[in-house]
Amino acid sequence: MLDRLPDHSTLTRIRQRWGEERFRRIFEKTVETCIKAGLVDGETIHTDATLIRADVSWQSLTTKHVDEVLEANQPEEDPPPSGKKPGRPRKHPKRPKKRSTTDPDATMTTSNRRERLQPSYKQHTTVDDKSGVVLDVELTTGEVSEGKRLPQVLERAESITGKHVKCVTADGGYAQPANYGTCEDRGTIAVIPPQLRSGPRKRVPARRFRYDSKHDIARCPMRRVLRRSYRVSNGWIYKARSRDCRDCVHQAGCLTRGSSARTVLIIDDYGAHLRAKRQWIRRDEEAQVRYRRHRWQVEGKHGEAKTQHGLRRAVRRGRWNVAIQVYLTATVMNLKVLADLLFRLLVRRGKSQGGTVALPASANRDSGRNHGINEQLDLAA
Repeated sequence: MLDRLPDHSTLTRIRQRWGEERFRRIFEKTVETCIKAGLVDGETIHTDATLIRADVSWQSLTTKHVDEVLEANQPEEDPPPSGKKPGRPRKHPKRPKKRSTTDPDATMTTSNRRERLQPSYKQHTTVDDKSGVVLDVELTTGEVSEGKRLPQVLERAESITGKHVKCVTADGGYAQPANYGTCEDRGTIAVIPPQLRSGPRKRVPARRFRYDSKHDIARCPMRRVLRRSYRVSNGWIYKARSRDCRDCVHQAGCLTRGSSARTVLIIDDYGAHLRAKRQWIRRDEEAQVRYRRHRWQVEGKHGEAKTQHGLRRAVRRGRWNVAIQVYLTATVMNLKVLADLLFRLLVRRGKSQGGTVALPASANRDSGRNHGINEQLDLAA
């Protein structure tokens, strides 16, 4: 006789009593089991992020006016000391942000500029290349940039598998100079397509300027020298001499209105970024295969989680509740990989004993996704 399913209130109490950390440990246990079964290689990983729609209605969204009200009611500041210019006012004031009153942890974001913002969370996923095992998942608010998390992704993957990551694949959202520099320093191949330039060109683009790392200068297309001027958050500003720009035949198409000399930003890890662009343009068949595998490995996992396991939209509210949903979904997907391995072991054992076992149609579906499992059958046995 089958036991009755537990009441939903019982599951709610278990979730609240165990907390997020317990469910994460359950997921990590499936990863450890997959590693012991020989399903994880650890040398090539795929990482990506996807949005999960928060479980809130559009009517719950309110505009945050608190900051604007406080700023408008600030007392007038004393005038700046003589000889110092007041700060330049913002040309375009910040647009007020919307937050949900029922789930304030969710933030407004979108994965496509042509689509409207929606209250969402963001799931960061790392998948091993060998058999598609989900090595790591993390949930953040939708505003968090996935591109800034690549160093953490690499460190966590190596901590989980105990192996050095030789190759990582990601999409254009991770195409940041700092990431290319990090991968070079670590000896990791980064299969990450550079972002394409967009928008009209209003003046001579910065890519026409050449940086000379040996002499720490930049040169414009007319071979005039730009020298280091001041530091910004992500690099150094190099500035030309006013007299060089004043006598240049390209002055009208190079300088902005009101400026007397051209400036360009030389970003940190500029050399690594430039080398990555050249390598992507001249990418070989191996790099193309790796990026194709990225598309159906990690992006395929996101599709599977949303279409087969209901992760397109959160079922509960609050970051920790959605994180539990993410951990449980990843746990189930890893268990499916283990179940596939076990099923094939039983089939092979039956054939070795002279019997025949008919595979159902579902067992052959997406067989390429779990390539490498057959090679591990003897080891797992």
